[in-house]
Amino acid sequence: MRGGRPGLIGTVARTAVVAGTATATSHAVNKRIQQKEMQKATQAQQTVPPEEQVQAPAGTGITQEEKMAQLRELAELKQMGALTEEEFQQEKQKILAQ
Repeated sequence: MRGGRPGLIGTVARTAVVAGTATATSHAVNKRIQQKEMQKATQAQQTVPPEEQVQAPAGTGITQEEKMAQLRELAELKQMGALTEEEFQQEKQKILAQ
């Protein structure tokens, strides 16, 4: 039986554990930061001041180009993970109904 410092295998094992823990922690922190950024972006889009909200007069629809732009933005939000599939479908239907 050896006394004193750990052998080569013990050192390698300890290094692997430390590196694995650091990697897992780093990924968890990055994921949390991304989630917070997406929440802020979603909240910012939902809380547009009334003076910035443009309402079309009753009876007039939006142009096809505007619909396509809105659908593209919606798809980007879904791809970023800011919207669930259900939220995406609901918002898409609202846009198409205009």
